[in-house]
Amino acid sequence: MNLRRWFPGLALLALLAGCSARGPMLHELGADELYTLGMQHFEARKWGDAIRALEQFASRYPSDPRIQEVRYRIGEAYFEKREYVTASAELVRLATDYPLGTYADDARFKTCESYYRLSPKPQLDQEYTLAAIDHCEALVQYFPNSEFAPKAKELLDDLSRKLAQKAFLSADYYYRRQAYDSSIIYFEDLLARYPDSEYAPRALLRLVQIYQRLGYREEMEEAKDRLLRDYPETAEAVQAREITLANRQ
Repeated sequence: MNLRRWFPGLALLALLAGCSARGPMLHELGADELYTLGMQHFEARKWGDAIRALEQFASRYPSDPRIQEVRYRIGEAYFEKREYVTASAELVRLATDYPLGTYADDARFKTCESYYRLSPKPQLDQEYTLAAIDHCEALVQYFPNSEFAPKAKELLDDLSRKLAQKAFLSADYYYRRQAYDSSIIYFEDLLARYPDSEYAPRALLRLVQIYQRLGYREEMEEAKDRLLRDYPETAEAVQAREITLANRQ
């Protein structure tokens, strides 16, 4: 037998059989079939397959009554794939197109959560952190009674803590290099922006230490008084009580 003659024919038959086994192509399916298929893939956590089917639905049937749910599931599927930038883009569009829709608060919270997942370590650029804060605050503002509002507030606290940490690290960078004028500006800015954070008493202690090193008695005592008044139970307050110009470093 001439194998070279038969092999192309066998390969073609196998390819056709495989196509037949997979069933009709997505563009051949109607709205109900696409919806059902997409949701089946979604429930099975086959995110890529779900996205392909549901995006076909959204593209071809934008006026279908199920369109908000479909678009939300597309965003969710991208989220589950950890493609957070794409997920947030899909969900923001949904929330914008249907600001009072069934999935409006769901979409806003998932957008907040997407940017929260993108938020990097405090040492890095915090663009995504700021975006997460904007979207979490929008949810709390526009949907204060949403089931997602308490979780959004938790994320906001964590995001704010990260920004406070970044502010402290920036100020401390100058402190450790004895660039005291710059460090004072950064520490005071931290205190203005994040007075309730754990880094606020640390910032005040640093100010006490800076003014002690510079020999600025009045400024040192003022910073110490602020620390003892506003954060009396902290370890930083205990440490500050022992700092005087007499034990100047």
